[in-house]
Amino acid sequence: MGGGLYAALNSGQTSLQTNQKAIEITGLNIANVNTEGYSRQTPNLTPYPALNVGDFFFGTGVTVSSVGRSHDVFLDGQIKDKSAEAGLENSMVNTLAELERVFGIGDGSLSDEFDQFFDSVRQLSTNPGGEVEREMLLQRGELIGEAFNSVYNETQQSVKNINNTIVSKIDGVNLVVEEIAQLNTRISAIERTGQEANSDRDRRDMLLKDLSETIGAKSFETSTGTVSVQLPNGMPLVEGDKATYISSVYNGTDVNLELDFGTTNLALDRTALGGEFRGLYEVRDVMIPEVVGRLDQLAYTFATEVNAMHQAGTDLNGNPGTDFFVQPAEVDGAASSLAMNITATDEIAAGNSDAPGDNTNLLAILDLEQQQTIGNDNFVSYYGKIVSTVGVEAARNRQAQEGYEDSLIQLQNMRDGVDGVSLEDEMINLMKYQKGFEASAKFLATVDEMMGTLLTLKS
Repeated sequence: MGGGLYAALNSGQTSLQTNQKAIEITGLNIANVNTEGYSRQTPNLTPYPALNVGDFFFGTGVTVSSVGRSHDVFLDGQIKDKSAEAGLENSMVNTLAELERVFGIGDGSLSDEFDQFFDSVRQLSTNPGGEVEREMLLQRGELIGEAFNSVYNETQQSVKNINNTIVSKIDGVNLVVEEIAQLNTRISAIERTGQEANSDRDRRDMLLKDLSETIGAKSFETSTGTVSVQLPNGMPLVEGDKATYISSVYNGTDVNLELDFGTTNLALDRTALGGEFRGLYEVRDVMIPEVVGRLDQLAYTFATEVNAMHQAGTDLNGNPGTDFFVQPAEVDGAASSLAMNITATDEIAAGNSDAPGDNTNLLAILDLEQQQTIGNDNFVSYYGKIVSTVGVEAARNRQAQEGYEDSLIQLQNMRDGVDGVSLEDEMINLMKYQKGFEASAKFLATVDEMMGTLLTLKS
């Protein structure tokens, strides 16, 4: 009889301790209800093995055998994938918005400068000898050259901003890579002892999500509890406790990235990256060079056509016309260098003679305004296609960004519903474990009273 009461006393004691531990775990969940990335923890209760006392088996109580961590692998993978896609689009938003402003079509835009230039040619054609009109044409020529220079310079400022952004993000990426390697070591060591590393796993998942967003990193867990992290092209960032860092190198004014293996470095192009870095590379190495190349083509063709027409005329001094603009040597760099060649009003070759009223050459130059000098486009319509290219890409980017952000919010809400903390559920658990604790205490008091009675009878 005494053995049974002692077993009952032990069962009551373990039940009291176990319910207390379960209440502590529930309290931890409630405390972290608003903690980003926190995964709900659940006590797993296991009965102690029964003891054979005489002809009977007596239970010896219950224990918290482990603390489970709610974790949906599928949702976690989806969140990381969507984070990489959202990061790519997010990184492009500001630069594309800036390019939209630079390649505008309103007042003060390059399109407006074309209109103003040809308007000044038209005004001079009505009064070829007019000094004011000639001065105005020289001024509009300077201004359209400066407009080309300004658009080019602003695109290069965008490139500089992208380079600065890349450099500013590298240290943060390397710190995340290093911490993931350290967490791998800690998680593996803790779990080898049979304990749970739930908080460390939560932290590691948050870092992996951040790494997916910034650089598009892929990850998978090994049998030892560590994660291997790779770039989208398969190059390793983390293997066990070993971290591989990314370094920045300058190629002219551009910043490029390399994977530092200690004895050798591997260059990383845009195809090796994902997330924010891929987006920055796409704008810097694809989008901006494309529009600058077309801007150069426009500047080169404009200068070449105007110069050819101007050379066919005669200035007020009876001399053959010279280049109106400094003739670009090649297409590349034409926008950045476009400038006036003539500086005096009497050098304008308005006609085919030096007669003050001769405007035949000005009319020929004016015809260039509507001529299809670049494929099937005139100057303004070709510039309009450049503007359209930037605008379409910016609109696509905004739409994609909103779509990915919405998807990410939905996935995060699903994750919070599956793996996050529900205050309603935790309050139910709290009451359940509290009732269990109170019942265990009552049970212990009853067994203690019975043992006291038994001892009294024996005495």
